[in-house]
Amino acid sequence: MSYGVRNTIILLVALLLLGGSAFAYIYFFQAPKLEQLETTLQEKQQDYNNKKAISDAFPELNANYQNAVSIIENYDKSLYKTPNPDDVYDYLNYISNSSEQLRVYFDFNFVDSTAQEQYGIIRSNLNGYGNFVNVVNFINTIENSQLLNKVTALSIAPPGGNNEGEEISDITFTFTLESYYERIPIQENVSRTNVLTRNEQVSVFNPFYPLIQPTVPPNTDNLVNVEQSRIIGMTASRIFIVDQGGSVQSLTVGDDVYLGSLQSIDINNKSATFNLNKGGITELVTLEIER
Repeated sequence: MSYGVRNTIILLVALLLLGGSAFAYIYFFQAPKLEQLETTLQEKQQDYNNKKAISDAFPELNANYQNAVSIIENYDKSLYKTPNPDDVYDYLNYISNSSEQLRVYFDFNFVDSTAQEQYGIIRSNLNGYGNFVNVVNFINTIENSQLLNKVTALSIAPPGGNNEGEEISDITFTFTLESYYERIPIQENVSRTNVLTRNEQVSVFNPFYPLIQPTVPPNTDNLVNVEQSRIIGMTASRIFIVDQGGSVQSLTVGDDVYLGSLQSIDINNKSATFNLNKGGITELVTLEIER
């Protein structure tokens, strides 16, 4: 074999080995690497698109969030901070002792506590007694003040028995109270105040109170008893009257007297008319100046 042929064969073998190595490198190493890089590129592109969508939506979402936070922080209701029944009892006791118009006497019985995703409910039963107006105001204040409470299953009744010292306006009551508390800090910047709120539009008319009373209330404030008094002088807007104790009193239209008020002054007829409520029976009593 000539020297030129041998070199040609060696060169062809070298070229085949080089080409085969290059093909094997590309097919077995670079091709999978390229596929992996393409997959990674698609994943990163998808991740980029998702994050860009979130970024584009952030201003609107942030505005909605800030608006929701503002609503929560400025809302007139808030939740109890813990699921402790003692907090509920202390709050009820605080309401009852805050005013004579809210004073009631009650027993507090914890029933159970249930949890939702963001809040929980403490359920308790109350039973007690008190003046009808006070009971209505007490429940009204519970539901309208800052801490979120809901009254259900309310039952009221006149007191049993015929005790001589028993107030006719007293009632007994029972109800279930649902008190809401936080499970996540959704009201971090909301502080609890001691201000109590009541809906003044709620009627306090007592359906158990008889329209006609067997007796009239005593004159504890020592008001002018019209039927035991006499008029000694008057002007167009004022009368001068000697009351049941012999004292001279000055009254204008609308002023309170025992069982009623001064309704009108008739300077021409030298008389004054009083509107009296005698245990549910209304009477107009007219007094004239003694001549």
